Amino acid sequence: MTETRSGNTKAVWRLVLFFIFYLLFRLIVEVMMQLTALSLGPALPDAVRDFLLIGDSEGGYQMTGDCSVLVSGIAFLISGLMIRGKAFEYDKKFSPVTEDKRKLTLDFVGPTVLASIGLSIALNVLILKSGMAQLSAEYQETAAIQYSCSFPVGFLVYGFLSPFSEELMFRGILYNGLKRLFPLKSAVILTAALFALYHGNGIQGLFAFLLSIFIIYSYETTGCLWVALGVHSVCNLSSFIMTYVSGGFSGNTMWIICLISLGVSALSIYWLYFHKTDERKETK
Repeated sequence: MTETRSGNTKAVWRLVLFFIFYLLFRLIVEVMMQLTALSLGPALPDAVRDFLLIGDSEGGYQMTGDCSVLVSGIAFLISGLMIRGKAFEYDKKFSPVTEDKRKLTLDFVGPTVLASIGLSIALNVLILKSGMAQLSAEYQETAAIQYSCSFPVGFLVYGFLSPFSEELMFRGILYNGLKRLFPLKSAVILTAALFALYHGNGIQGLFAFLLSIFIIYSYETTGCLWVALGVHSVCNLSSFIMTYVSGGFSGNTMWIICLISLGVSALSIYWLYFHKTDERKETK
């Protein structure tokens, strides 16, 4: 028993250290790219310099919102590529595809996409219109950075680059590593909690915790890490687009959108869960 606990403790610490290394590597890449962009400012073509940099009062340069977000996205991409081997190794070892796994048919993909969109939009509207955002200076600071970029840059970074890297780390490595050491439900909660803490503020943390559980459900249901990445991408894009267009809607319209989104997500999740249950009963 003591040997088992010691082995589990070492395995947990290996996961923690791997995660810390991932964060540090991403930070180093981001800082190096920022310094490179700033140092190359005078040598860049005018169009590129205007996109990436703005002059300051002291004759130097500062990064534009587009540059800052794009640099972050490239750091995500490089970090994700760095860990992809370990992520897919864990995926193959600890989430094998069995006969019990759902196939990617329309009756699964359709409700999963609708649930992802509905959850993201509903939570996003709640944050924007309930006053929760004003309670957290950290959230406001993060949101200001995220939405300082143009729509195409944000679409690319938040819709594809960050989900790619985060899914390889959180579901591919951390979740698969934790579920071989703890009961499945504990692994789900621990992964969701780590994903929430990773976002750095309580508002986004709550959002991330709930979506992480749904992402893991989709992953476990299919045994396919690419499905988790797809769900994460749809969630991010839905939230990003909703925030961009929300200024054009009245408060009442936003609440109606929130209620409709909650209804769509609830019906979709109900279908996903009970349809799978019915399939299991039929096969027994």
